[in-house]
Amino acid sequence: MNAVVFLGPTLPRAEAEDLLPATYLPPARQGDIYRAVRALRPVTVGLVDGRFLDTGTVWHREILWALSEGVHVFGAASMGALRAAELAPFGMRGIGKVFAAYCDGCWPGDPGTFEDDDEVAVVHAPPELGGAALSDAMVDLRATLASAEAAGVVATSDRHLLIEALRCRSFAERSVAALLEDAARLLDAATVRRLAAWVPDNKVERKRLDAIEMLRAMAALLASAPARFTADFVMQQPLFWRRFVAQCETEDAEALDPAARRVLERLRRDPKAWHACARSALGRLPLAGSGTMVEAEVSPHRALDRLRREHGLWRRSDLLAWVEANGLDEAGLERLLLRDDELDRAAAETPPGLLRAMADHLRLSGAFAAILRDAGGAPP
Repeated sequence: MNAVVFLGPTLPRAEAEDLLPATYLPPARQGDIYRAVRALRPVTVGLVDGRFLDTGTVWHREILWALSEGVHVFGAASMGALRAAELAPFGMRGIGKVFAAYCDGCWPGDPGTFEDDDEVAVVHAPPELGGAALSDAMVDLRATLASAEAAGVVATSDRHLLIEALRCRSFAERSVAALLEDAARLLDAATVRRLAAWVPDNKVERKRLDAIEMLRAMAALLASAPARFTADFVMQQPLFWRRFVAQCETEDAEALDPAARRVLERLRRDPKAWHACARSALGRLPLAGSGTMVEAEVSPHRALDRLRREHGLWRRSDLLAWVEANGLDEAGLERLLLRDDELDRAAAETPPGLLRAMADHLRLSGAFAAILRDAGGAPP
């Protein structure tokens, strides 16, 4: 095969294979693109779905390495849209409306910024059970509500209310059912009836549509017998990249023990607890803070948004009162938020060794045994 595609719940594999003959692999985790390019030497790689929470996310630098190796790399719909928006200046080709929204920083017609990773996140079944999505992505719900407004089912103000309500939910709780629950709480009865009758046959699967568009673009590229991609940058191989390569090559030898795998799998069901554990475990890494991850511009905006949501500080007066009560000034708040965002980015990248460090942290804190019991006792 001349193409490799990382695909999960966004699009059924059988439908994808009709559009593009390729080697289809499960949602990509950190190192999978590196391993696929090294082993299969494809002409093009397509990234749709990626894993997170329970493992490291696809690393920017492994995509840059693939580009430097002459591979045409596409991204769309989900994790692919995120990485393509970040790496478009280096030659990764983003496809679709989700990618465009991440590049623009806004979803067409919707208030507020569009930048959160969880806009595309869903809960899905394990691959061995089919990998079907068990929740709906925020981008699909946004697109569905926009279509409902265009059809005269809801007013613009109604759509905005519902979007804000859905954004306040965890990505795991977002669904059409949750949308209708929020509508029943926020909108008049007649609008709720119209929306409930309209949604079942008119839901917009934006991620699926973008994935289809990407596969067609990849098929068109292959039909043109393209030359190798020519990168306009030089791929450096500093020490942390060499460590990453070594980590990929020795992954089997360094696999987590069965009990740790079970505990982390259970912990992933609570994104807030998972993230808190990851942040705590960062300090256990020998190389924490020493440049083991892709450098990124740190911004306090995401951390401020999270602070407002967690503490209900939507009015500026409430925020300023919280700042004063915590012995801070506005400069101190900004320093706090910058550090918080830096930790978030580090935890999201999941550098080599973090999962093992998380298991160690849970054991030493006393939480490991309780989570293991909740997950079904001792591993088989």
